[in-house]
Amino acid sequence: MVSAELRYTYKVRRKLASGKWKDYWRIRKGEFDAALPGQPGDPQFFERYAEILAQLAKTEEAEQSPRHSFNWLCEQYLESAEFKALSEPTQKDYRDTIDRRLKPVLGPERYDSIRRATIKAVRDKHAAQPRTAHKIKQMVSRLYSWADENEFVDSGFNPAAGIRKLKAKVTPITIWSDEEVDLFLAACEPFMRTPVLLALYTGQRREDLVQMQWSDYQKGVIRVRQNKTGEPLDIPCHPVLRAHLDKIKTKFGGAIVRTQAGKPMNAGMLSSALNRAVAAIDGMPHRSWHGLRYASAGRLEAAGCTVVQISSIIGHRTYEMAMKYARQRRDAQDAMRVLEKSA
Repeated sequence: MVSAELRYTYKVRRKLASGKWKDYWRIRKGEFDAALPGQPGDPQFFERYAEILAQLAKTEEAEQSPRHSFNWLCEQYLESAEFKALSEPTQKDYRDTIDRRLKPVLGPERYDSIRRATIKAVRDKHAAQPRTAHKIKQMVSRLYSWADENEFVDSGFNPAAGIRKLKAKVTPITIWSDEEVDLFLAACEPFMRTPVLLALYTGQRREDLVQMQWSDYQKGVIRVRQNKTGEPLDIPCHPVLRAHLDKIKTKFGGAIVRTQAGKPMNAGMLSSALNRAVAAIDGMPHRSWHGLRYASAGRLEAAGCTVVQISSIIGHRTYEMAMKYARQRRDAQDAMRVLEKSA
C-alpha cells in the first residue's frame, strides 16, 4: 500500500491472472473507504474523487455540534490545554461523566441559557447514588468556570453555583483485625497473598497495587506513583513483605500482582478476586481493600510512626478516618478488659 499526494487516497497493488501487477486506487477517511475508477489523471477518477470529498465535507459539517450547544462547550473543554494537563485517570473520569451523564441530557441545549434548576434536575436523577450526583454538579461547575475564563459566558455565569451537596448515608469501613489477616493469609489461594501483603504493608489503593512492577522493587524498597494523586513514593518494605516478594520474584519482570493463571490484573479484577476469596473462607467476614489501607495505618501508628510519616504513605484524610475506626476498636477492647477485671 502506497500513499498518494491526493488527500485520503491510497493504492493497492494486485497481481492479475496474467501474472502482471495492477494498481487500484481507493479513498479512505475514518470508517469511510471506497474505490476510485481508473488512475490519477483520468477524468472519471477526478470526477469521483471530487464528489466523494464534497460528501465527506458535508458529513463532517453535519456531525459538528452547533456553536452555542452544551455539546460544543464540552468538546471545546475536552480539547483544551487545561484538560490535557490533567492526569490520565482524571481525564478518563471527567470524560466519562461528560459523555455518560451530561451530554445525553444537556447536549442540544444552549450552554448560555441553562439554569440552576436544570442542573439540579439532572443531579437529582442520581440521588440514589450521592457520589455520582455530586460528581455531576462538580463537572458542570468546572465546565462553566473554564468557559468563564475563556469568555464563552458572561463573567460569573455558572448554573452549578450554589447547589448544595446531597447528604449521603455513611457506610463505615471495617478495618481488618490481626486475626482476620492471619485467617485470610492461612486459607487463601497463594496468588492472593501477594496483593493482600502489599496492601497491608504499603497502604496503597487497589489501583496502585495492580500497577506495581517488579522493576519498582529494588533493595527492599518499592517505588509507587499513586494513581489518584500522581505522587511518587519510595516505601521501605516490612520484613514480612520483603521476604514474600523475594521468594516469588521472577526474572521475567512485569506486574507483581497477577491472577492464578499468571496474568496481570486490573482494579476491578482485584476487587472481584478478593470478594471470592473472602467468601470461600469459613469464618471470614466480608472485608475490603480499603479496610486493609486502614489496617495498614493502624499498624504504622502502633509501631510508633508519626502522623506525618503515616500520611506520607496513605494520605492525611485516609489517616484521619483510619484512626477514627482504629481508636474505636481499641477503646472497645480496653473497655472489655476493664469489665473483665471487675467481674
